[in-house]
Amino acid sequence: MFRLLLTVSFVVLSFSTILACPFCGCGNSNFQVGVLPNYTNAFVGLRYTYSEFHSLSKDGSQFSHDYFHSAELWGGYQVGKVQMMVFVPYITTHKVSDDGVVDTKGIGDIILMGNYRILSSTHTNAETKRTYSNTLLLGGGIKFHTGQSNTNVTDPTFTVGDFSSMPGTGSTDFLINATHNFLSGDNGIITDFTYRINTTNAQQFQYGNRVYLNSAYFHSWALGLNVIRPSVGLNLVTNNSNHYQGQELIGSNGYILSGLVGVNFQRGKIGAAMNGYLPIVQNLYDGQTHFQSRGSLTLMYLF
Repeated sequence: MFRLLLTVSFVVLSFSTILACPFCGCGNSNFQVGVLPNYTNAFVGLRYTYSEFHSLSKDGSQFSHDYFHSAELWGGYQVGKVQMMVFVPYITTHKVSDDGVVDTKGIGDIILMGNYRILSSTHTNAETKRTYSNTLLLGGGIKFHTGQSNTNVTDPTFTVGDFSSMPGTGSTDFLINATHNFLSGDNGIITDFTYRINTTNAQQFQYGNRVYLNSAYFHSWALGLNVIRPSVGLNLVTNNSNHYQGQELIGSNGYILSGLVGVNFQRGKIGAAMNGYLPIVQNLYDGQTHFQSRGSLTLMYLF
């Protein structure tokens, strides 16, 4: 049995004198926690993700409501101890603020990830007949700057917040990942850690490095030919400060701790999954930005 927890990132943006959602920016790499169905060699699927952020300045003079939609083609292939995954997102952004309404859409940044299974052990208790297994994978990935990122920094109306309206970040970024699965009979806990290293784009903007830590408990029920796996857990995202033209953007660091619930369904080679996230505690842009919710719906074909 092979299950994978994925994390995909928020891109963070803010500026000390400009009200802009620091965590919502560029749904361009919006992969997230999910317990996948069992698959032998490969899978391919479509995934829709929605996320929402609201911002309000301390004096009440500025506001922003940011909505991000991602339609993503993704897939995975494993051979032996090696597993590869690719994510190709199409991003739609809708922002309503005191400056007006901004709508953008386009191909986002493509992500390629690989993991190597360095540990896989199984033990069966002689008395209870319960089987226990541990799996540890280590790997990483690359986020290519394939998404549109053409913010006009010479426009007199330009603000740093404009970067968050683009489908892409304009930078090539790197991921370091570790995933651990623990299974006990029909129960399991899956934990994933990802560290994202961001580089400076051609317009001299650099998103701060990020940490993603996720842990979820799931249980499997077999109902005839169907397998249902509900899950519940926690999702933590933290980020360092962003920089523009070599200068730190004060207040652009922050964190979100969210609760997550999901359900995974599998019948033969067909799989489906739904996941939802709600904030437990957060601190974004000195409390002026608030993550509201995130949800996803996935359909998969297993090989």
